[in-house]
Amino acid sequence: VAVKVQRPDVVRQVALDWMCWAAGLEALRRVWNVDTDLSSIADEVATGVWQELDYHVEASNSDVFRERHAFLGFVTSPRWYQEFTGPRGRARVLTMEWIDGVRCTDIKGIQDSMDVEEFISVGVRSGLRQLLEFGLFHGDPHPGNVFAMPDGRIAYVDFGNVADISQRNKEVLVDAVVHAVNEDYDAMAGDFMALGFLPQGTDVTPIVPALENIWQDSTTKSLSSFNFRTVTSKFNELVYQYPIRIPERYALVIRSLLTQEGICMSLSPEFRFLEVAYPYVAKRLLTEDDPGLRKRLLQVLFDRGDFQWQRLRNMIELAKDGGSDVPLDITDTLRDGSLFLVSDEAEEFRGQLLRAFTSGSRLHVEEVREIVELLEPDLRPDQIAREALADLPGVGRELLLGWSKQVLKSR
Repeated sequence: VAVKVQRPDVVRQVALDWMCWAAGLEALRRVWNVDTDLSSIADEVATGVWQELDYHVEASNSDVFRERHAFLGFVTSPRWYQEFTGPRGRARVLTMEWIDGVRCTDIKGIQDSMDVEEFISVGVRSGLRQLLEFGLFHGDPHPGNVFAMPDGRIAYVDFGNVADISQRNKEVLVDAVVHAVNEDYDAMAGDFMALGFLPQGTDVTPIVPALENIWQDSTTKSLSSFNFRTVTSKFNELVYQYPIRIPERYALVIRSLLTQEGICMSLSPEFRFLEVAYPYVAKRLLTEDDPGLRKRLLQVLFDRGDFQWQRLRNMIELAKDGGSDVPLDITDTLRDGSLFLVSDEAEEFRGQLLRAFTSGSRLHVEEVREIVELLEPDLRPDQIAREALADLPGVGRELLLGWSKQVLKSR
């Protein structure tokens, strides 16, 4: 087992340290003239620190993390032993199962014992799932807290510091990715407001050009030169120019992403985060059985009313090449799309789709053929047809109800 023992008198020492830190923060605010809500920042930091001292919270976080990753099969965390752990609320000893593996501090050990590129890919996908799917994000994945296990799994330890992301915020984060792809910087500024980086009601007009400059400077050089450290450094400069405040949970997320990027680059200097992250996001948008994500897929594919054929090709290629070892299967997406097309709520979209196939005064048959070829052999039109036909009675009922309502309204 691994036994974690709390230092004597740590609560009093942490309280003193926190008061000194808060006083120093106020002094810096006066010197730098930063317009931010220091009391909220102090509250968030204090809450996080006190939770780290509650070993039952840490044990619970580890359990939730392991349960949410269980179906993946390649990520885990240590179990804990309640009978050998202190009482709830004042536990000063935490006893956990021992993790056999190579710490990420041992770069050569990992390079000699496994496929480094696969290890990195699994780690990045795990981080993205924590942030965009599971909502419980490991806040301190430094090299000493991440293990490469002999069976190929990744094990995370030390769950005293986690970021809890709400369902609404997970959706906004996906929106931010979509808006970045579409280069919709006005909407991206709105995402920052929704996530708490900007106070509600802030005039984002002067902030939009700054966001555009940061993102374009970071991406025009190609994926091979993109890294989080550069983007974070540029974004930090905006904090002194605009009323931007970084919420504590996202400070953890940003630090965590920077740490993970650092681990990956130490293992493979040629590693670039977006080359692994984009395929995951593309595959999730194309295959996830979630109405919200289907809506965001349409936002990506329709840019200012025009259907982006090249963008769809890129997404499929990325999803097939690097999303995971599981084949790309968009059967459910196409089936749901075909049923959606005959519903009343799709009236506007049917017009958009018709324009997509006929824009430029021509039928886009060649583009459709290329998409179908990309999806082969994973595309299963027979299954799509069978499932769509099986659902038609329900769709028919909905259509009849919609039609009858329209008739009644007209009278």
